[in-house]
Amino acid sequence: MYDLAIIGAGAAGIESAKAALAGGLKVLLVEQSQASFGGTCLNQGCIPAKFFLNSVKSNQTWDKIFPRQSEIITSIKEPLVKSLQAGGLDIVWGKAKFFSPKVLDVEGIKYEAANVIVASGSLPREVLKHPKAIFAQDLFSRKEIPESFLIIGAGYIGIEFASLLKGLNKKVHVIEKEEAILPSFDSLLVKRLRAILNRQGITIETCKDFSQCGMDGFDMAVIAAGRCPNTTSLGLEEAGIEVDSRGWVKTNSSLETNVAGVYACGDVTGKKMLAYTAQRQAGICVNNILGLKKKEDYKGVPECVFSVPSMAQVGVLPQDAAKLNIKHQIFKSNFLKFSSAYVQEDKDGFIEIVADTKGKIIGAGIISKAAAELISLLSLCVLNEIDVKKLRSSLFIHPTLSEIIPQVLL
Repeated sequence: MYDLAIIGAGAAGIESAKAALAGGLKVLLVEQSQASFGGTCLNQGCIPAKFFLNSVKSNQTWDKIFPRQSEIITSIKEPLVKSLQAGGLDIVWGKAKFFSPKVLDVEGIKYEAANVIVASGSLPREVLKHPKAIFAQDLFSRKEIPESFLIIGAGYIGIEFASLLKGLNKKVHVIEKEEAILPSFDSLLVKRLRAILNRQGITIETCKDFSQCGMDGFDMAVIAAGRCPNTTSLGLEEAGIEVDSRGWVKTNSSLETNVAGVYACGDVTGKKMLAYTAQRQAGICVNNILGLKKKEDYKGVPECVFSVPSMAQVGVLPQDAAKLNIKHQIFKSNFLKFSSAYVQEDKDGFIEIVADTKGKIIGAGIISKAAAELISLLSLCVLNEIDVKKLRSSLFIHPTLSEIIPQVLL
């Protein structure tokens, strides 16, 4: 009898296991295979994608980058598995299915637990079948890639892959069925980024789907049209666990399902589908199992698109403030007036910081080669309600991109 059984060893499942072990629980982690340990992020998503992107920035070619990705993934995965097992975690390889709400069937063997966390993740959404079409994550399994690409979908994944492929001097054409790319981001930031990507030679068309485009003139189509829950073989219905109309596992603010003692976190909930929010959700689940009564709170959680340049935001942006009738002030500037932008070769950079009428920083957005790093500082400001005066009076090293943050507030 385990205190906790976890289905899935992606970002959410691994973090759940770490937190539970730290809390003194007896824990079982079930993952389909050793090869899939680490989930999409480690094996096919965040890690290989950002590794390829960073390598392309230094003008490396696909044939030089490709062999190194498996070494990096292995160097992360193997010590992680060993450290978890050394910490007392039981790992079982195989497909898990609910036999009952507190009993899992893994390849015919039953495991009972007082609590269960469903962290089975998500899968790419298949919007078409075509001999030339692949899912974005499958690109990293190809030793060679062609010269011209149609990317279907202009969310995080589509835009990041567009930058990656353009960095390899490929022909890149992105189509998006909605009116705008990256709909969760501030419209001003999106317009600026789109103009930059267009200038680089990336063609982007909105309000257009594959049926209006086809494969003429393209060697490969990359499907980046969203995700769907990875739940079809879990037996959720037999366990009485409710899902919404699209199949995402339904949870309350404590991340507990309608079945007491059964929790869900990460992509499978269909909420904020990011590795680090999955980890935060995992901590909430385990804390509630330990009786600490924690609820979801995403204040100060940043988001970033790792395009070239990258784009990041946190908190309440101008368009959100207007919709919510929040009186606010905006501090914004491109990077061209700051010497560090020339030193760091980041002349496409842009920043906007939003404060309420009392001067508390409530949001920020950045376009920069270092947006992912810079936004973390502003995330800290939003989370801790730092005011403009304090940030304005801070000293930052010169010449760095971070020094632009207090300077834009002058």
